[in-house]
Amino acid sequence: MQAAVYLRQSLDRDGSGLAVARQREDCLMLCANRGWKPVEYVDNDTSAASGRTRPAYARLLADVAAGHIQAVVAWDLDRLHRRPVELEHFIDLADRHRIALATVGGDADLSTDNGRLFARIKGVVARGEIERKSARQKRANLQRAQLGRPRAGGRRAVGYERSGMEVRQAEARFIRDGYAMLLGGASLRGIAGQWNGAGFTTALGQPWRPDAVRYVLRNPRYAGLVVHLGEEVAAGTWPAIVPEHTYRAAVALLNDPSRRTTRTNARRYLLAGLALCSCGAPVIT
Repeated sequence: MQAAVYLRQSLDRDGSGLAVARQREDCLMLCANRGWKPVEYVDNDTSAASGRTRPAYARLLADVAAGHIQAVVAWDLDRLHRRPVELEHFIDLADRHRIALATVGGDADLSTDNGRLFARIKGVVARGEIERKSARQKRANLQRAQLGRPRAGGRRAVGYERSGMEVRQAEARFIRDGYAMLLGGASLRGIAGQWNGAGFTTALGQPWRPDAVRYVLRNPRYAGLVVHLGEEVAAGTWPAIVPEHTYRAAVALLNDPSRRTTRTNARRYLLAGLALCSCGAPVIT
């Protein structure tokens, strides 16, 4: 019997995949004990709560529907599903194709009403855990913002060290120059060109584009301001790269609609590009 071994870790901060490795060891042992031939489907660093497509899980469903898989193995039911709607879809699919479901913690026989009830209860509990975790995270984020602390984790902000509390001076110099250039009349494209020409890159090592320059110059972090849910809530505890008045002047300039320099394809007049003149050519204005 061919068994799909589904392995998933919601968040892999360091890319080590250790949680997936632990799941793999236990799931492969279960397959060996039952004489099943394992086929791995791995969604590492992938949440099941957001509703976004999980590539490996989508392949698993397709292979079940195609008849290539006769059993599904997971470390626990919450590795497979975190949303009741996905569980219901899986139950229907498993019923149509007579799929056996085994987990390290115990089997859930989806062919019986008690087995389906157990799986549904587990799904509701998992969803409740997600909602409680979300509420805790939102409250913690608000407290962090009120205390003026930078957001922990995630991508390093260009101009700062990974902690967010120390300025990376080699990068901060370019950011200060960018504000000065903007207020001196330079375009975002011109600033991006100067930064790229000088070898200054984004935090990911990519060249600068005008939209990325705009994002940096509009970011209140560089004026030492904390924003939570779109509102300024406190002064940051980290050192600012530019004074607040410089940041606000730059934002006002970037928000000025008369400053738009990007060409647009929008029609300015009714029927422009649609109507034809007597010679047969389109009217363009």
